[in-house]
Order: sequence, then structure tokens, then C-alpha cells
Amino acid sequence: MNQRVAQSVNDQTVAQRFSAAAKHYHQHDRVQKLSSMQLFDAMTPSGILLDIGAGPGTDFSQFSSVNQVIALDIAQGMLEQVKLYFPDYQTVCANAESIPLADHSIDSAYSNLALQWCGDLSSSFNETARVLTAGGEYHLAIVAQDSLPELAELGFRVNAFRSMEEILNHFDRDQWQIISFETTAISVYFADLKSLLYSIKGVGASIHGNGDDNVNESTKDKPSRGIRGRGDWQKLLAIAELSRTAQGLPLTYQIATISAKKLTG
Repeated sequence: MNQRVAQSVNDQTVAQRFSAAAKHYHQHDRVQKLSSMQLFDAMTPSGILLDIGAGPGTDFSQFSSVNQVIALDIAQGMLEQVKLYFPDYQTVCANAESIPLADHSIDSAYSNLALQWCGDLSSSFNETARVLTAGGEYHLAIVAQDSLPELAELGFRVNAFRSMEEILNHFDRDQWQIISFETTAISVYFADLKSLLYSIKGVGASIHGNGDDNVNESTKDKPSRGIRGRGDWQKLLAIAELSRTAQGLPLTYQIATISAKKLTG
């Protein structure tokens, strides 16, 4: 299988997974809401705003200078939710690495916890630069390296998320000026292990055990890590309880937030 075909298959898998999660996404998107608040604090968007990896949609109504929102997502199921809750938004079903919009047609860009799933960040950033007008700002948040350490401690295989340095290296400095960047740890808490694990599945992502077991392929409807029965599940619960705080069982994300401006050159 060549690289292009493999990427197409991966895109289809991602699209199907996130489409399946679309209707119940907002029941599990606590981290997304917290990171969006960070992005909003840094933003002063205007004109036409492109939301890259829009999911079921974000409310930008507090920005009175935004007169149109274009929601781009690879998952058609997510865009159906956008049209349900934000009927005035224009929706585009496409990959962030190949944006089907005209050059210099967007005034501002935004992306919240979507591009960690992007295979080629350089292509994505180049495409965003292409569609942005000169001086247009891009505000994005990406799940970064050292996220989800609690899952690793439980024996789950955790995605190798990019470091901040690696993310920044994908910006072509002939096209972009980096205004600011920082990495913030965001922890969310759960009453029990099952709800913690399903918070990940609920937003369309997945986790795996030591083999190829997926989080939703499990004994007695329990998320798996190569679990062979009730005994293994009980051992997993006992390990998880060691990290319990007064707020509940923690799950920690490292969130890289970046503000960049399209150069005039």
C-alpha cells in the first residue's frame, strides 16, 4: 500500500470514527471547552472565520466582528451537527491538508484539538496560509507530548503526540510569524474508570491495550487493555484508584496553544 492510499484509508477511518461520535460529542468534550476558552482569550477574529476540524461546531457569537463562519471537518456526521445547531454556518467536508477554498479568501482561522490527528502538519499549515489573507491570524490548540500519563500507568498504549518544538517546526517561517505559544496541563476528573475511558471514545478518539484491543471491544462492556475477565478488570480498577483525588480520577492533557499571523510576503 503506497503512502497516498494509506493516508486515504486512515482519513476514512478517522472520518467514520468521528462521525459515529458526533451526536454525543458534547457529553464528553470537557477538555475541548477548556482549551477553547484559552483560545478565545487570545483572539480578535473578524470577517470570515475558518474553523478547521470544527467537530459539531463552536459558538463564535461573542465575536461581533465575525460575519461568516466556515466549519471544515473530515467527518460528515460532525458537519450534520453543525448544521443542526449553527444553521448559518457554511460547512465543508474536507481534510485540513487540502482545503477546497480560494486563495486569500479567509480573514481568520481557528482550530481546537483537531490537528493532533493530522498526518502532515506542514501541508495543513501551508494550506491555511494559502487561504488566509495577509495579516490574518490563526489560533490553534493541539494535544501535545506527555498527554494522558494516567493511561500509560494503567498499561494502555498512548498516542505519541508531537512536542511543541515539533509542531512549531511545521510552520514555514516565510509564510508565518509566530505571535505566541505555550503548553498548558489541563486535567479533567471522573467518578470512575469506565467514565474516564469512555470520555475518550465519546469524542471520537480511541485507546488501545498492549495488544490490538480497542477501548470499545471489551468483556462485559468494559473498556479493554487485553483484559481477559473480571479479575483483570478488578486489578485495573485497583491501580486506577491509587491516583484518585478529592475531585475524582484524573486524566491530564498537555495542550499546546499557538497564535500565528500570515505574513504579507
